[in-house]
Amino acid sequence: MKTLLSFLFYFILITSSSILQAQVFTNYSTANGMPDNYVNGVAVDSYNHKWFGTQSGVAEFDNTNWMVYTTTQGLVDNYINCIAVDNSNNVWVGTDYGVGKFNGSTWTTYTTANGLVNDRVMTIAAESNGTIWFGTYGGVSSFNGTTWTSYTTTNGLPNNMISYIAIDAGGNKWIGTWIGGLSKFNNTTFKNFTTADSLTDNNISAISFSPDGKVWIGTYFGISIFDNTDQWIANYRKAEGLFNNYVQDICFDSTGTAWIGMYADYLQEGGITRFIPGGTSTSFAVADGLVDNTVKRMVFDHSGYLWITTGNGVSRFSFQTGIEEKKKTASYKVYPNPADDILYISHGNQTITVKISDITGNCIINSALPANTNTLNVSTLCPGMYVLEIREGKSNFCKKLIVR
Repeated sequence: MKTLLSFLFYFILITSSSILQAQVFTNYSTANGMPDNYVNGVAVDSYNHKWFGTQSGVAEFDNTNWMVYTTTQGLVDNYINCIAVDNSNNVWVGTDYGVGKFNGSTWTTYTTANGLVNDRVMTIAAESNGTIWFGTYGGVSSFNGTTWTSYTTTNGLPNNMISYIAIDAGGNKWIGTWIGGLSKFNNTTFKNFTTADSLTDNNISAISFSPDGKVWIGTYFGISIFDNTDQWIANYRKAEGLFNNYVQDICFDSTGTAWIGMYADYLQEGGITRFIPGGTSTSFAVADGLVDNTVKRMVFDHSGYLWITTGNGVSRFSFQTGIEEKKKTASYKVYPNPADDILYISHGNQTITVKISDITGNCIINSALPANTNTLNVSTLCPGMYVLEIREGKSNFCKKLIVR
C-alpha cells in the first residue's frame, strides 16, 4: 500500500448555496480532440475513462488524451445513438445498424442476423450478471454472451418503440417507451404504467434510482417518482423548480441529490437543475458556462465531476470550493487515496477531529480520532470526491479525498 504525501490546504468554509454559485464548467469540443460536437451519450469505465458516443464515432478520454474510434477501426456505424460500459469494461454502442462491442482491442458487431430484435438501438443497460439489455424501435433484446432473448408487445410491453432501460438493485428492468408509457419487467412479467397511473407523460426519456430506492422517471412533461412498492409519490415540473419540463436525463451525486438535464427543442431552451423536492433548486445554462443548451445525457464520474453531453460539445461541471493546494508541513499521512472502506490517518499522540464533507459543503462524517488510533471507516460514503479536514488544537489541515 503506497503512502501518499499529504498537502496543506487553506479551506474557507462556505454554505452549499455559495458553493453552487461558484460552479466551474470545463468545455470540450473538436478543438480538444473529439470527432464531433454532437454527442448523444456518455459512459464511464472502472478506470474513470469517459466514453462518448457522437454522430461521427466514439471518443475515449483518459482525462488527458483523446482516442477516436470509427468504422475504420471496426465500429458498426459512426452515428452513435447510445453508449454503455459493462462490469468487464466492454464498451457497447447502439446505432441504426445494430450494436457494437469494444473489448479494448476489437470491435464486434451484432444485428438482427445474430438475434437482435431490431437494428435501430436507442438505449443499452448492463446487468451486474453480465447480461446486456438493448432497447430498440422493435422491442427489447437481452444477450448473456451466448443466447439472445427478445420481448415485444406480444410478451406484454406497452409499445415496441423503446426509449430508455434502467436496472434497479433487485434486477428489475424499468423500460421506457415513446407514447406507451413505462414498464417494469421482473424477468417474468411486465407491469405497465401510464398517465392513468399518475405519470406526467407517456413519453419516457430517462429513468434513474435514488439512493433510498425510489424510481425517478423523466418525461417530456416533467418528472414522476414512484416508491419501492411501485406506488406513485409525486410529479415535478417547471413550476416546482425544474429548468423546464422537457427532461432528457437524471442522475444523482454522492449526497443523493438529483441532477436533471433538460432541453425543449421547440423552445431552443435547455440547461441542468440541481433539484431538491420541496427545497431550493438551482439551475445552470449557457450563461453560466454550459457549452450548449441542447442537453442530451449526463453522468457523474468517479471523481465527482458531472459530465454533460450536448449538441455542441461536452461540459464537465465541478464546484469551486475555495481549496488551495500547498505542500504539507505537518506529519499527517493519509492513505489510501482513492479509498475504499478504511482510511488510514497517521497522526501523533494527540486526539484529532476528522471531518469529511462532500463537494457542496455538506458534512458527511465528523469524528474524533483518539491518540494511537489511525483508522476511519468510510464504507458508508458513496463514490465521489470529498474534502477531508483534520483539526488538532488550533491547527486545521485539509486534503482532497476520492472514494471509490
